[in-house]
Amino acid sequence: MLARTDSRARALVLLIIVTVVAMTIGARLVWWQVVEREWLETMALHQLAQEHALPAERGEITDRNGELLATSVEVQSIFVTPPSIEDPGLASALLASALDMPAAEVRARIDTDRSWLFLKRRVSVEVAERIRELDIRGVGLLPETKRVYPVAGAASDTTLAAQILGFVDDDGAAWNGVEQTENAVLAGTPGEITAQEDVIGRRIADSVTLLREPIDGRDLRLTIDAGVQHLLEQEVWAAMKANSAAGATGLVMNAETGAILGMASFPSYDANQFATTDGELFRNPAVFRMYEPGSVMKAFTIAAALDAGAVTETDTFDDDNNLQFGRIRIQNADRHDWPYGHGLITVSDVLALSNNVGAAKVGLELGGPGLYDAFRRYGFGSPTGIELTGEQRGVVWHPDEASGDLTTAQNAFGQGLSLTAVQLVAGYASFANGGSLVTPHVVEGWTDPDGTYHAVEQPPSERIMRLETAETMVDLLTNAIDDGIAKGAQVAGYTVAGKTGTAQIAGPVKVKNAEGETVERWQYIPGWVDSSFVGLLPAGDTKLATVILIHRPAGAGGPQMPERPESVYADLMPQVLDYLAIPPDRPAQPVAQP
Repeated sequence: MLARTDSRARALVLLIIVTVVAMTIGARLVWWQVVEREWLETMALHQLAQEHALPAERGEITDRNGELLATSVEVQSIFVTPPSIEDPGLASALLASALDMPAAEVRARIDTDRSWLFLKRRVSVEVAERIRELDIRGVGLLPETKRVYPVAGAASDTTLAAQILGFVDDDGAAWNGVEQTENAVLAGTPGEITAQEDVIGRRIADSVTLLREPIDGRDLRLTIDAGVQHLLEQEVWAAMKANSAAGATGLVMNAETGAILGMASFPSYDANQFATTDGELFRNPAVFRMYEPGSVMKAFTIAAALDAGAVTETDTFDDDNNLQFGRIRIQNADRHDWPYGHGLITVSDVLALSNNVGAAKVGLELGGPGLYDAFRRYGFGSPTGIELTGEQRGVVWHPDEASGDLTTAQNAFGQGLSLTAVQLVAGYASFANGGSLVTPHVVEGWTDPDGTYHAVEQPPSERIMRLETAETMVDLLTNAIDDGIAKGAQVAGYTVAGKTGTAQIAGPVKVKNAEGETVERWQYIPGWVDSSFVGLLPAGDTKLATVILIHRPAGAGGPQMPERPESVYADLMPQVLDYLAIPPDRPAQPVAQP
């Protein structure tokens, strides 16, 4: 009887315990499913939901007339989910054939612990269709955008204005040119979506929620004129080839506004093939490469001296072809024909003859500090502010920090200082526009997605010389073409003002020092020169400043050059003038032959 009672007691206790546990669990379930239900649902959604960027559409780039220079197109990229591929060997062989890739490379990419990766991005329509037809499980296509540059350049394997535009890589990053400097305008702002995914990462249908609309990029309009750019590229490329040169650069700028109509340098590249291009070609020599300008600086020396009242047009200087500073002797380029110089010459003669001794004496008459201050006022030694990557400021030495009068004399005819082609064209433009330094620029404005156009407001021009000085310089530079050594730059029916320049180039040379050790020094290399011409067309409503620069041409920049820069100018400008419909300003005369 007692045993039965104990058994019933134990059963009762167990029942009570089970009941309490069940009630506790039930109460907890009620708590989670009723009281905390909303919180649990939110937590579950957060665990399943993933946020994804929704790309914005990048803006287009056009020339000043609306011709398309850069745009984006939809393409397909191929991705793989390796765990889903049933036969990696067979899949690798099939994909390799379709993608024109080595099978071993495809297999190496598939044999990974990663659950998802791109196999090849931005393929052609034909390749995408071949992949689609293979229908391999674990291989798919994903739509992306690709930046394309549709206009071919003048040279083979180049695109028009490549070094102005830059490019956008496969990850959407902008590199070089206006693609980089104006990326904030072009790129837009990505949107954002949220989508639920299952436990293996697959997006659940109908679970996508838009969190933020993408804001498309704005279309960029450049000052570049595709017609002028093409003409310029043709002539610069031809000049480089004709002279077997290391490089060549040309610029055409509106002298009154600073708008760049054309800017070309060779060698160049195809922006659509950036991945296989030598990175050195991405740099734009017109803004990046600093060089000693040579005789084109004589115009600035004379302008500074005239503007300061240090000399007049009628003052004369004794050119004896022998200006000595210690062991350094300054002579003229025509010293073999005129070993004793030209005697008494004026500033007009200095430009017409491209006379080194005369230019040096004009600079010394002004004084070293005065010449230095003028050169800095003309923009040398400071970046212009053009909207392109890699712009260099150049180097101008104060004579007190260098070699005193020797520095002044050398700087006066363009040695011992450095500048860029864009600085040079801006400086010469000040003569044509009445004495103001304008900001060279390649961006005209942009258009919002709603069609609203915004013109870029350029910094105000800065007066750097008196109007009378600028007008005198145009007259002097016109005489340098009509009656000087640069007759080859004449354009029938048009007033041309301008100046030639040739400067030696320094490079690394191995020499023996005093201890007999071989060391590397930078010194002028025989036969290495930069040969240039700067031309102004000061007549009419559109005043053009143009630079032609040939880097390390055959013939060392002398008369024996196959094609001199002033000849390139004379070939180029009639085409540009006709294209821009700029009328002649003087009776057509037979053009003198060089």
